[in-house]
Amino acid sequence: MSRFDANEFGEVGPFLCKTDLELLAAKTIAFDGKKRAWVPDEKEAYIEVEIKELDRDKVIVETKDRR
Repeated sequence: MSRFDANEFGEVGPFLCKTDLELLAAKTIAFDGKKRAWVPDEKEAYIEVEIKELDRDKVIVETKDRR
């Protein structure tokens, strides 16, 4: 499943890619477009949010604290 050999990058190799188990786990998570969305973020490009409430043109979302 890995896309490249992490050993090519020396000591930092393991930090550059996810393990096969992590990749498999990520593929099994269902994405519900009615409850989740991606929004632009200055630092991370996009972050995943959970939609908590819709009120006309306002949307209340919750993010995971990644910092």
